[in-house]
Parts: sequence; C-alpha cells; structure tokens
Amino acid sequence: MKLQHLLFASIFSFYYSAAGAQTVMQYDLSGTWRFQLDPMGFGKTPGSELYQAKLAETITLPGSTDTGGKGIRTTARYIDRLTRQFEYCGMAWYQREVVIPENWAGKVIRMNLERCHWETGVYVDGELVAWDERLSTPNRFDLTKQLTPGTHTITLCIDNRLKYPMDHWNHGTTEYTQTNWNGVVGEMMLEAIEPVYIGGMDIYPDIKDRKAVLKTTLMNVTGKGTEGTLHLVVREKQSGKTVYETQQKVALAQPEQQQEMELPMGKNMKLWDEFHPFLYEVTARLTVGEAEHACSETFGMRQVEQGAHHIRLNGRDIHLRGALDCAAFPLTGYPATDVASWKRIFQTVKSYGLNHIRFHSWCPPEAAFTAADEVGLYLQAELPMWIKDVGKSPERRAFFENEMRAILREYGNHPSFLLYCNGNENEGDFAVLEDLIRKGQSLDNRHLYSASTARTHVASDQFYVSHVTQKGGITVYEGIPSTMWDKRKEHDIDVPAIAHESGQRCMYPNFQEMKKYTGVLQPRNFEVYRERLARNGMLHQADDFFRATGAHTVLQYKEVNESLLRTPNSAGFQLLGLSDFPGQGCAFVGVLDAFWESKGLVSPEKFRESCAPVVLLARFPKRAYTNAEKLEVQFDLYQYGAQDMRPSKLKWDLQTESGASYQQGSFRTPAVDVASVDSLGKITIDLSKVEQPTRMVLKAQLADSVRNEWNFWVYPQTQPEVEGDYVYATEYNDQVREALKNGKRVLLVTDKVAGRKTHFASHFWNPIMFNWDPMIVGTLIQDRHPLFRNFPTQAWADWQWWDILNYGRAVDLTELRNLTPLVQSIDTYEYNQKLGIVFEAKVGSGRLLSLCLDAVSRIQERPATQALIHAARTYVADDSLFAPAVSLQAYEVDALFGKQSLQEKSQKESAAVKQLLNQ
Repeated sequence: MKLQHLLFASIFSFYYSAAGAQTVMQYDLSGTWRFQLDPMGFGKTPGSELYQAKLAETITLPGSTDTGGKGIRTTARYIDRLTRQFEYCGMAWYQREVVIPENWAGKVIRMNLERCHWETGVYVDGELVAWDERLSTPNRFDLTKQLTPGTHTITLCIDNRLKYPMDHWNHGTTEYTQTNWNGVVGEMMLEAIEPVYIGGMDIYPDIKDRKAVLKTTLMNVTGKGTEGTLHLVVREKQSGKTVYETQQKVALAQPEQQQEMELPMGKNMKLWDEFHPFLYEVTARLTVGEAEHACSETFGMRQVEQGAHHIRLNGRDIHLRGALDCAAFPLTGYPATDVASWKRIFQTVKSYGLNHIRFHSWCPPEAAFTAADEVGLYLQAELPMWIKDVGKSPERRAFFENEMRAILREYGNHPSFLLYCNGNENEGDFAVLEDLIRKGQSLDNRHLYSASTARTHVASDQFYVSHVTQKGGITVYEGIPSTMWDKRKEHDIDVPAIAHESGQRCMYPNFQEMKKYTGVLQPRNFEVYRERLARNGMLHQADDFFRATGAHTVLQYKEVNESLLRTPNSAGFQLLGLSDFPGQGCAFVGVLDAFWESKGLVSPEKFRESCAPVVLLARFPKRAYTNAEKLEVQFDLYQYGAQDMRPSKLKWDLQTESGASYQQGSFRTPAVDVASVDSLGKITIDLSKVEQPTRMVLKAQLADSVRNEWNFWVYPQTQPEVEGDYVYATEYNDQVREALKNGKRVLLVTDKVAGRKTHFASHFWNPIMFNWDPMIVGTLIQDRHPLFRNFPTQAWADWQWWDILNYGRAVDLTELRNLTPLVQSIDTYEYNQKLGIVFEAKVGSGRLLSLCLDAVSRIQERPATQALIHAARTYVADDSLFAPAVSLQAYEVDALFGKQSLQEKSQKESAAVKQLLNQ
C-alpha cells in the first residue's frame, strides 16, 4: 500500500506540524540531476567508478533518457511500431546532492522512487547502499544510516537491460508500446519519520456485518520497548463526515507488530461499485510521548466473490464490459503517474459504456488505481509476464513472486483492484503459475486470482479469461448477419469465463493523427505508409480509406459486443480494442486513437446503444430479405444496471432510409431483474409493400432511455428483365473482346480472374503481424455512382455486402493509375496496392463494367448479390447513363483477365504436370 502521510505547513522542501509534534518531513528530489550514460557498463569497474565521480551532463527527473534527449539519435523508420527519437539500453547514472537538516537526526529516512526502469542501485557518498528491481511498484530504500545531517551525494545507477529471459512482447518492458525506457518517472522523495511509526494499513471490508477490519503494522526501530496511543478516524472521503472514531493504548515491544481492529461503518454504510464509487478514508495517528506519526488510506466498502458464471460484487452478479490497456503512451513513452491523466482515460472508457480495464501484462502506477476508485471502474492487474517457458528460470520465478507480493502490498486497499492475473498467454509449467496465485490468495483475499490469461485453466482459478474453454471458443472476433446465436454452451464451465481480446478488426490509419506526435515517439511508420500510398497514386483516397474501414470496425464491434451481451452466462469481455495499439505491426483497431481520443467514427452515445449497463438486443436470422418474406425479431434485454427495471413499454419503428415509417408498434414488457438477460417479446413485419431495393432501419426504445437500432435490406422477389443493347458475360473470352472491339456495352460478372479472394470482415489485428489472406483491411464503395441508384449502399461495407464480398475477388489495378474502382478492396497499409472488385472503363470503342464475383454458388440464398447484378444490368443498359470516364487499352484488359480463362489455364497446367510425372 502507499500510505498517504499527513503533511502540514511547508518550509523549504520538507514539512512539519505547525503544532510542533512532527509527523513526517519530506524532501522533494525532483529537478535537475547530473547524468552520464554508461553503454559499456564500465561505471562499476575499478578505476572507472562513476559513483565516485562527479557526472558531467544534466537531466531532469522525473523523466527518462528519451525525454532528456539522451542516447542514440535514431534515423530508422520502423514500420511495425512508433520510433523513439533517442534509443538507449544499458546503465545510466543520475546524481545530485541533498542537504539533510539537523532536525532529521534520529529519524527513519526513506527514499521513495516511483517507476524506476529497471534495476536500480543507490549509492550514497560513493558507497553502494541498496538496490531493487521493481517494475510495477515504487522502490523504497532505507537510508537512515547514511543520510545524517549535512550534505550528501546520492547517485543512482539504473539499468534497463532485461535481467531475466523475458519475451519481448510483455507490456512492462516492450519496445512496442511504452518502450523500454531508462529513468525515474514518478514521485521522487526523501521522507523522515519518527522511529516509532505506522508501517502500513490494510483494510478488509466486511459488508455483511457493516464493518471493516483494519490491520495496522506498527514499527519500532528504537531497540527498546515503549507505549503509545493509536488514534483512528474513519471519514467519508467526499464529504469529510466522521463515521467512526476511537483510540487505544498500544504496547510497542517488537521491531514490527500488527494491530488488528474492527471499524464499525454504521447502519448508513455506503457500498462501492461502478454506479456509486463511494469512498472512505481512515486516518491513523500514533503518538509516543511528544512524537507523532500520522497517515491515511482510502478504501471502499466492497466485497468480490467468485460466482457460478459471474464475478459477484457486493452480493450480486456483475458483467464486465472491458477494454485493454497495453501501456501505450505516445508522448512520453512511459506511463502517467498523475491521477488527472488516468481520470481522463477512465472517464472516456466509461463514456463508451465500459466498466472494466485489463492491464495486459503490466501493472499501472498508484495514480491509475486512485482514478479508478473515484470513477468507478473495475481493474485487472497483471505481472509483466508473457513467456513461453514458464518454470525454466528460478531467478525469474523469484522475481515474479516478489513482484506479485509488492503489487498486493502496494495497491491492495484500492476497491477498483478486483482481479489479479499472472500475465498473458503464458506457456510452460502451469504448476508454477498456479503456485503463484495460491500464494496470492493466501496473502490477500480482497481480489480474485487467475493463473494466466488464456492457454490453460487451472484448478485454483477464480475466473478465466481466454479465447476458448474446454467447450469451445468464447471470444467473438467478427459478427455475422444472423443474431440467432450466443456463446452460452462455451461459457458453461466451473468458473466465470471472460472473452479474451474480442474484436480486433483492423482499419486504415488516419494520417491526420500524425500531428499529435509531439513527444519522444515519432510516427515514422505513418510516413512510410503514406509514401507508399502516394507512390501507388492513391494518396487522395487516404481519408476515404480511413473513414470506410473505421465505419466497418464500428459496425463489427456493435455485433461483437451484442453477441456477448446476449450470452446470459458470460462473465464479460475484454475488447481489443477501444483504443489503437501502436506496436506489434501497428494495430489500428480502436474507435479511439493511441491517445485515448476520438477518431470521429462513433460518438460515445451511439456506442453505448450496444455497450452499456442496460442494452436492448434483437435476435433475427439475417439482414437481407425479399419482399416476399416477413421480418421476425425477438427483443431481449441485457440488464446489468444499478437496479431492477419495472414493467414498461417497448416502442419500435421500422423506417426507410429517408426516415419515413414503414410500420411501427409497441408492446408491454415485464419487469426485468438486475443481473440478467431476459426476453421481452417478438414482432413480425410483412415486407410485401416494399417495392424497390431499400435499406431499412429498425429502431427500438424502452422506457424512454434505452434505445438501439439495426439495419436491414429488402429487395423485390422478382425483377423485370432488363432490355437493352448490351452483352452479359460470365467469362472474359474472345466473344467479350470482340464485343468491345465492335463498340458494344459489356457487363462482365465473373470470379475467373487472378486476384485475392475477398472477405466481408476486415483484417484480424493487423496485417504486418499476421500475414494472412486476403490481406485486406476493408472496402470502399463509390456510393454516389449511378451504378448504385438501384442498390442502396453507403461508402463502406454494411451487412448487405456479406453475400457479395464473401464470394468476390479483388484484382490488382495498381498500374492503371487513372482507374478508380467502384468497389475497392483496401489493401494493407504496408503495401497499398489498388484492388478492384467492381470497376468500369472504356475499352476501344466499347464500354466495360466488371463485377469480379461468383454469381452462381448458392445464388438463391444471396438476394443482395442478385440485386447488385440487376442494378448493374440496369446501369449498363442505359446508354446515356453508362459513361465510364477512364479508357483502357485492350491489352491492359487482357492483362487483367488473361487471354485464356483460368479454367483453361488450369487444365493446361494439370496436363503439363501429368506429362512431367509420366502419368
């Protein structure tokens, strides 16, 4: 825990009580330090001892070598991450003088250094006196013997080399997000306290009996027994109202002893949760003679338990709607240590309907827990562990155990600290991981524990975050047109199961974001992507690519989130992500950028329609209908609000794209208990009055405050034949070439073309890390083109494109600089090829419209594909409307499709292989 020592009037840089009874005095160590890099590590060797020399350079602390402009100035342009302006890995030395006042004599003197990275040695007046290797908590060094009144030189040696065999991915040390920086970035302080003092306070809430158990550690380093008085006051944090006050005599016979007391919280006790983050503060004052030490701790009255399928808080099930924090800090390259910065992030998270953050393979500073306490957010903290050979290194194992103990000790009182996990996707000896959490459970029962996020579920797990359970996959990465499904079978295991890293739909980068990078990290990868896009003649489309792929990601996250809200026994999900991940290839997967700021793709209010404590859900079999069908919808309610919902009325309205009502209605809904997913009722809508291809929006509202909507498309069951002087072809062959040569209009619908097989959903995570086909991050549609007059669409791929894009092919049109596809697959930002699914051109005296898609397979189940082809026929048949602006030569079209069909080519290749094998 971090004790909040009571400070009084300030004199110079230390503090004392105006009444004369000293409690704690502090000496601020922030400011200018002398400095020297030691890349060869000679500073500890005889004859080169830097701790005995006066260092020549200067640097400002708190800060890092990066913020100080120290290290190797980089010229590299990494495409898989942001680039540090200055890189350094090794020993670095920091030095300054301190003047210890006379009234510090006889005090216990500690030096607190928050967020050193990584191993830290402390030298006083040229002698090594202490070292530590904490990554997740402050380093606290006892310098009582060394810092006598007078002037002293403090020298720090900080070494950010990896001490143990660690995977390069974990977010405590990775270059890919916060960077492997060197320095001290949080509070830096000397403090002097009485030799009889309060060493720590742990508060264990007991909401059933309306009390808290306070375990106070009392320290006596005088070497002799004494007596004192311990005075306790519990107050409401917000109002300052006193809840309980007491004092008692204490005998202080041992160097360290624990005093346990009960704190009655009264009949008006207030609980802490996401809706009411009510906080208390306990202040302890230890008086021994004229000396006094006082400190305080903030806590919340909350109790977390393992339920059958859910985590339980204060006696009720909760459902975690979470996102990941992967330690991305683009301006500083290291985590913020102030409460205001974290409150901004957490308030943004809550504004998007989430109630949970998982710190992926790292643990944040104290300020993050404090901010979450105040905002009302549930946190999962982890060790900096993401390794594939657990159990292979005893030294590393000891480091992780010490790190876990330090996390529990430092942050255990925070009510927001609900969940602890060892780390991410570990592999190896899980007995070692299980041993860790068993020790954690015995040390501190105020949290729930899990051995590893994903890979293996062990018996001691109290929750399990994973892609899969033994019953199947629980993570949803992309939606499908039907919502008549959920993941209840897969979630039905012996502990609460939380979907790991859901979503992960990649979009195109926003080059306008580059101007935000004014700190230690530069977006040189963005520069490379932009240059390659310009080289291929598409820089003018950059913003369109970003907007179209971003809209598709928003669409996917609505379906991903709702699928897991539909699952009644789901314990929650952890979305990857709400914000971008600027490493591992650069995963532009967030509706927020890496600064936790909006990209302008979706408002918090709109996002909350499908991700909030209370959400209207709809179950239906598909998105594209004919007017001979009926739209049947089952409404459900995800209800994890603050209280039960009373009987109400659900109003619904099926509207056309113009906003006109096609049909509307309402029905009474039953009461819905909190912590449940319940059915509300069904509706059936006859679509026979829809005469033209139409995008329709089903809007629903419950109790005037809960609303949601879903898009559908309705097409005529039968369409009239399109008459006209044009050629319809399903293969590029001599007849097509002859028709074009003779000035004919040609509609070519074929998938017999060399190109990438397209896919409705955008790429998973990012295409640089996962080089998987089809290497496409989205689809851009020229929605104002006359082709789409009879096929309603927006500029991105909404659900009517499902049965088109999953049967399509994207042709490489990069060399045809003047040609812009009407339907364009957006290539990866690493390569930026021009990929066309639908395009048109003048070819000689003829005109060609090409739809590169399969128009045969399961075509009766694909009404949108049928409608698109009919719209294309209508467009091509209109001699005045069909007017391609770009001309291609016949040989250029031949090069796209080949002078022989793929089938003919395949047959010849097969014959050649048989001849080679003498078959």
